Amino acid sequence: MNYRQKMIQERAQEIKEAGFRVFLSKDGEYGFFTDAEGSRVVSFGLDLGVTRFSGNYISEGNGSGWRMEGDTYSAMFKQNPPSWAVGNTPTKLKTLKQYLKDYQRSSLFKQVI
Repeated sequence: MNYRQKMIQERAQEIKEAGFRVFLSKDGEYGFFTDAEGSRVVSFGLDLGVTRFSGNYISEGNGSGWRMEGDTYSAMFKQNPPSWAVGNTPTKLKTLKQYLKDYQRSSLFKQVI
């Protein structure tokens, strides 16, 4: 296991202990978390050795996510896209089902048990 995988695995355990369902990619270098219902998704990975979090949404023409910061995983999970990210275009937060439909084939996510 390389340092990236080790750091992501440690972060995944912290998030799981905070009460979320956590999924990691097959290579173990990034993942995401959701609630019991799969109502929305927060993805995470490393950027220059620091864990970065992103919210995910569905929008026409305005990207698909935004970088998040917060004091707790729960606070990040409750965030909504900032207005500068989505403009006037209607957006909808991406659910677990939608996220897996879009990325499961390439990432082969597996839930952390």
